[in-house]
Amino acid sequence: MIREDLRSRRIAVVADFVVNPGSALYGRRQAPPTDFVDALITRGWGIMKMPPHVAKFESCERLIEVSVGDLIDYRKNGYDVVIAAVEDLPQQGVWLDAMTACFRKLGKDLPPVVTIRPDAAATDADLLETALAPATCPQPE
Repeated sequence: MIREDLRSRRIAVVADFVVNPGSALYGRRQAPPTDFVDALITRGWGIMKMPPHVAKFESCERLIEVSVGDLIDYRKNGYDVVIAAVEDLPQQGVWLDAMTACFRKLGKDLPPVVTIRPDAAATDADLLETALAPATCPQPE
């Protein structure tokens, strides 16, 4: 039996860059919308942070595979899952190509992908909720 939790059975996959925009890993790159993570939390979304997009793929490959397995399990158990990609970052900041390959290898569909633009045009909470709405459709088993 699955216990209910504070995430309202919703998980957003986010880039390390979104969670840790001030990290020295990213230098002076423009930060993503600052209220994105706050809006997710306010709306009860759980967050799965992916490894930094600036890391070597070889050091992240196994973690990406495990994360995809976890996402498949979440969806199998009725959770809504969305991937929040960051426009203009390699691999959209979430290792999107690698995640897509893992889902394909396992014969599963990639969860819906929402693109975050660093220009702050997508930071309005109402627009954010609308952008995440595709993730709330029934998930395949």
